[in-house]
Parts: sequence; structure tokens; C-alpha cells
Amino acid sequence: MIARDESAFLEQAILSVAPVVSEIILVDTGSTDNTIEIAEKHNAKIIQEPWRDDFSYSRNISLNAATCDWILVLDADEAIDESSHQRIHELTSKQNYCYLLTQRHYTNDQRLSNFQPCQGAFPQWERNYVGFFESKLCRLFPNDPRIRYRGNVHELVEHTINECSELTLADSGIRLHHYGHTPEVSAKKMKTKLYTPLGQKKVEQEPTTWKGYYELGVEHNCNGRRAESAEALKKAAELNPEYLSTWVNLGYVLTELEKYQEAYGALQQALKLDSNSAEAHCNLGVLLMRMKRFDVAAAHFQRAIGLKKDYLNAYSNLGTCLMKLRRVQDASRVFNAGYQLAPRNSQLLVRFGHSLLEFGILEDAKRILEQAVSISPGDGPGWFTLAQTLKGLNDKEGYEQAITKCKELGIVK
Repeated sequence: MIARDESAFLEQAILSVAPVVSEIILVDTGSTDNTIEIAEKHNAKIIQEPWRDDFSYSRNISLNAATCDWILVLDADEAIDESSHQRIHELTSKQNYCYLLTQRHYTNDQRLSNFQPCQGAFPQWERNYVGFFESKLCRLFPNDPRIRYRGNVHELVEHTINECSELTLADSGIRLHHYGHTPEVSAKKMKTKLYTPLGQKKVEQEPTTWKGYYELGVEHNCNGRRAESAEALKKAAELNPEYLSTWVNLGYVLTELEKYQEAYGALQQALKLDSNSAEAHCNLGVLLMRMKRFDVAAAHFQRAIGLKKDYLNAYSNLGTCLMKLRRVQDASRVFNAGYQLAPRNSQLLVRFGHSLLEFGILEDAKRILEQAVSISPGDGPGWFTLAQTLKGLNDKEGYEQAITKCKELGIVK
């Protein structure tokens, strides 16, 4: 693994794989916390290598130092459940195979692509997070000098594996539990300072490769740079107009920029590529809501839910849409259905409570919002909306308590 200032997670990562590895190699790129001390405690071989703005360079340093027949690559904020240990032993008994592992990225942001609510499959690792999204990448492969990482950012070994005709890339069925997208880690790391310049460098080096522009567009979007995101995604679409996610993301970004006609065109293009894209329908619904076409928007949210039964963001938007249409009972059923899918998701309840507040249904808003902040005591918008509700109910004591909590959370001064 490579690491820098990863003391919060490093020991968890090491302990999760210690029973199945013979050596631990850590390339440290300049830690100032006790990352190195933790690694030393577990007898890791530590290579201190200055950061060179190139993830592949650091990854390959670690591969060059490996002495065993097989390599398992892990990030410091990842872990493997012990139920997968036997599977690793089985897979490494084969020759000429390289294996994809599934990264399960835990998050509380239900708007992210392919978000799924946690259902208790891995309680040790799911903890109190609302959900996750998944992606696959090769992390288990033979110690072969031909297999090396490429790309200064979003680095992969798959490119070199595909160049070796005798190597086969297969799915392992193993999950990596990843915490890099959790609220606390995202706030602390502020990866934009690192990843965006590297992404820009990547497209400069590979100006005709669509994926680099797509990755840069997503990175800009995640950090609120909508105009830059739209520019990069348009370039990605120009280079590869057949990639669905480019159009889906471009439609969302253009909606946020209030370029509604362009957004509509991008999302229609997405639906031409796949008329059953739940995300395209949901993003189109959001666009139509912004245009106050609530009845048509509701139909797209319902279609999205029909295509993806656990699509929490579609439930949330549909509930809000139905409230705008004054279909309060229908909205209540939708919000409740979404909540049943993810009982730890305070966002749905806050949104419902806010809608009830707007309609002046204050007692119900209070009940819903109190439930939301009991689930997530650090939910600032939940506390603020509750404060406004209590103010409307002339509950002075409750209002003061809620406002005090808002001040503690930095929502109000």
C-alpha cells in the first residue's frame, strides 16, 4: 500500500489482511502523523519516498519491493472481511489469473451514482453509514514484472494485464470496504487539492482520451466547480458519445448551472442510449422540478423507482414533488417507503419535515424532524428546520435548544 497521514485507518487495514499475507510493504509519501509508527508495529517494510504527483510511480515502488508470488494491493482506508480470507487462498492457487475486487464505498450522500442503502450485510463495516456505491478494480495478481500501474491519477494495472495474452482478468467476488467517501474523511482530506491538478495533468498528457476528461469532470462536479465540470464532460462526450454516464452527469451539472435546455438535451441523449437508465430518469425529474413541471417530474421519479427499487434519491425527490402538487398523503407514503429502505437516512425525514413546514403542517413536521435528529444528532439542516418549526409552534424553550444545537454545529452564529 501507499499512504500519507493515514493513522486513523491504517491499523484496521493491516489487521484485516494480516492472516493472509506474508509481508506488508508500505510506501510512505511524507506522513507527519504516526502512520510510520503504526506500520512498524506490524512489522511492515517501510519505504519512504517523496511524493512526485504520480500515484502510479508510488504504487510501482511498492510492487518492485514485493518478494512473494502474489500481490494484494490495499489502500489504508480499506479493509477486507475475514470471510474472504479463504477465498483469497483459493484464488492464489491458480496461475495466470488476475482478480477484480469490488470496492464498497460507504457514504451518506444518496445522490451519488449507483447509491444503495445499507441493509446489514456487513454490520461490522457498514456501521452507521446510510449506504454505499460499488466499483471494481484489479487488486490481486501474480508478482509479475510486466504488471505495473499506469496513470498519474485513477491509476490501474488493468492496462498492462490486458497487454499480456496469457493473463486472464476475472472477478474474485471479494469486497473491499472503503471509507474514503464518508463525510468525516472527505471533510478532513479535501482531496480536491491533490486530485484535480493531477486530473488536469492527465488530460494534457492524453488529450484524445475521453476517460480522463470524464474523470476530471466528475472531480470538478464533486467539488462544486460546475462550469469546469461541464466543460470537461462535454469534451468527454465529444470524444466518446456512447458512454451513458457522461450524459447523465452532464445533464445534472447543466441543471445546477440553470442551463435547462442544454441539460434536457444531454439527458435525452442519455435516454436514447438507455431508456431504462434510472439515473437519467431521476436527473430529468430534477430538471423538470426546477422548471416547476412537477407532474411530469413525478412520472420520471416513479419510473426511476420502478427501475431501481432502492433508489433513495428518487424517493426523496418524488416525495418533494408530490408535496408541491399538494398530494400530502401520497408524499407521506413515498417518504415512508424510502425511510423503510434506509432507517438510518435522516435526509429523507428532513426533506419531508421541511415540506410539511412549508405547508404549515407544523405538528407533523416537528414529529418527523425530531425523529431525524435523533437518528443523526449531527444533522445541521435537520436541527435548523426543527428550530424553524418550533418557532412556528411558539415553543420558545424548544426553539432555544434547537438554535443552541445549530450554533454548536456551526449552522448559525
